[in-house]
Amino acid sequence: MKKMITRRNFLKAAGVSAAALGLAACGGSGSSTAASSTAGSAAASAAASDWTWERKVTLVCPWGVGGGADGTLRPLQPVLEPILGVPVEIVNVEGAGGANGIDFTCKQPADGYTYVLGTQSHIMLDLQKILPVDFKKELRPVAKLVHSINIIASSKKAQEGKYSNFTEFVDYAKAHPQELTCGMLTATGADSVALKQTLAGGLGCDITEVEQYVKVVNYSSGSELSSAMVGGHININITGADEIMGLIQSGDIVPLISISENRMSTLPDLECTGELGIDSYVGTWRGILCRTDTPDAAVNAMADALKEAWNTPDYQEFLKNACYLDRPGYADAEEFQQLIDEEYTTFEDYLKGAGLI
Repeated sequence: MKKMITRRNFLKAAGVSAAALGLAACGGSGSSTAASSTAGSAAASAAASDWTWERKVTLVCPWGVGGGADGTLRPLQPVLEPILGVPVEIVNVEGAGGANGIDFTCKQPADGYTYVLGTQSHIMLDLQKILPVDFKKELRPVAKLVHSINIIASSKKAQEGKYSNFTEFVDYAKAHPQELTCGMLTATGADSVALKQTLAGGLGCDITEVEQYVKVVNYSSGSELSSAMVGGHININITGADEIMGLIQSGDIVPLISISENRMSTLPDLECTGELGIDSYVGTWRGILCRTDTPDAAVNAMADALKEAWNTPDYQEFLKNACYLDRPGYADAEEFQQLIDEEYTTFEDYLKGAGLI
């Protein structure tokens, strides 16, 4: 079987190691390291204090209205605006699996007023040479906002008489190859990794063989995909629970499995990949980035504002209701960069194992 992203690699990529966190907390092994860290923090704060917001700030969402990316930014907007003291506009630039939004951002002036929501799907695109820019060189992290747990969910209408849980789904797929369908927003992104690893684990096949059993159908927006699910036009999709919680509560969509080590606090009756022995744990993280040549003062000021906004009661309530508190979400620029670097290694291994690069 081809190499898959293992639990160890996923956990390594999910954040900073315990050792690194310990060093950061203790200031390293000597006073010179602690002094350097303190000086760096002071410099960042001074740079941030030198920046004054004078006009509208744009947050670019590389996906359409109604999806998880857009849904992460919408509740951020009203809490960020009073902190910055200027309007915040969300601009959706969808298409090409998230590549168009990155291209649009890199064509804007690096003046501190344009930022973009990034995910590991952009890393996947970059590794496959699909992005029109060099993601690592032309963009810098500002702060990570969330790290979600994906779920595979089913259309209630489409599953009737065929299956009622994940095990029954894969059994039906084995017996009826390519009859069942799966909707996707980013077929070349991290969702594809999580979906194929989970289905391969259930089917007992190679990740390259999943589509011999389940057809993948691509959609351009989250709202279009949700409509197809409710209408019974496709069987399953992979998504964040936050994106479809209303449809789960209405009974139109039935969650089949969470892609996580443990069961979710918000869906405690839903079985997870960990308990089924399926080595699949990839969840989408989303964070704010900007052009590398954006003024440091602006970047630091935005980082401070994002941290303050993230900790507001309103945004914390959103995080809780959207199932984002089961995994560590917020990370500063340094920790976010470490995660990005680890993810490049992790997803390069996956893509090579799948024969995609």
